[in-house]
Amino acid sequence: MQPILDLRRAGSDAFTYSLSAQLLATLPKPQELFASTERCLYDAGKALQHYFESVHIRYDGISLGDYPVSRLVRDPLGLYDELMQRLIATFRMRTRSHATAARPGAGAL
Repeated sequence: MQPILDLRRAGSDAFTYSLSAQLLATLPKPQELFASTERCLYDAGKALQHYFESVHIRYDGISLGDYPVSRLVRDPLGLYDELMQRLIATFRMRTRSHATAARPGAGAL
């Protein structure tokens, strides 16, 4: 089993996360709020470090991949930067695919 860490914004200046063993259709209400996503990564890493080697990370439900739990504790800021780059790349890819599909004749043989 690999845990899933789902990071999300809980307000204009607050973030939270949830840990689960499977993908959930609905997320529980945040129990604890943090001032930054990096702090969420660190806190989750501390909770997981003695039990798991890796964690699957999502941001607002968007899958960003598997990462070593030790990195959440050792380098939360660097990991956050990498996650945001991956999130931006995901949005760009989705935007391009939607733009291509929306063009007249797109996908026609």
